[in-house]
Amino acid sequence: MLARRLELERPAVRFTLDEWMLRLYRLRYDDPTYPTLAEGCQELIWDVATQVLRTGSDVILDWNQWSRQRRATWRERAESAGWEVVLYHLDVPVERAVVWAQGRTGEVAHDLDEDGVRHLAALFEPPGPAEGIEVIRLSG
Repeated sequence: MLARRLELERPAVRFTLDEWMLRLYRLRYDDPTYPTLAEGCQELIWDVATQVLRTGSDVILDWNQWSRQRRATWRERAESAGWEVVLYHLDVPVERAVVWAQGRTGEVAHDLDEDGVRHLAALFEPPGPAEGIEVIRLSG
């Protein structure tokens, strides 16, 4: 939802991994083969995103950046190519995320039950100043 809003506000071109995975492979995030295929899909998205960036347009990479290591990997790739990185961090209490997820039932790429939301929340490492990324914090 945030990525879609930012896409319109900035404006920017949004690349949502779950949507690409559904279109290319007909796979949801919870399919056991998703992680293996997602890596190649992210590389494809990155190739297209760099073309868009060269036109002077902004891009939104909308996929799992829960860990400091993952954020560092993508920050380093973007910065080494000369692009500025901004991380939008939607700071939402877990209870609110559960309610939001329940309201999104039927969106094939995003069907998460309460257990799924809690599991993902437990994996999340909040961004901090030591990461060297400009962070725009939004509360939800």
